Amino acid sequence: MGAEVFHHLKKVLKEKGQVTAVGDEGGFAPNLEDNEAPLKCIMEAIVKAGYQPYDDICIAMDVAASEFYNPETKTYDLNKSHGGSKTTIEMIDWYEELVWMRVLNCRLQMLY
Repeated sequence: MGAEVFHHLKKVLKEKGQVTAVGDEGGFAPNLEDNEAPLKCIMEAIVKAGYQPYDDICIAMDVAASEFYNPETKTYDLNKSHGGSKTTIEMIDWYEELVWMRVLNCRLQMLY
């Protein structure tokens, strides 16, 4: 499953005009418009590979948030991705929103 989705993700990224070179750890590093765009691309690749998101394949994220945490301001700096700065509570809320938005959108798309 994973290899199939990976190959479809490469096609999805190419269709969007993104670079599809693979980094040291085997992943893509596209320059997408915001932090939600990668999840949308992955969901599209899952469906194009013939699977149902959340039924056949689930997405897990290791966000490495300590990499963009600023101990002086006690906020997470998301300026590179146009996300501004967020407190810990705002980050938790945002992650929760991402998860539920993906689940809801996926379920609605499967209904229609």
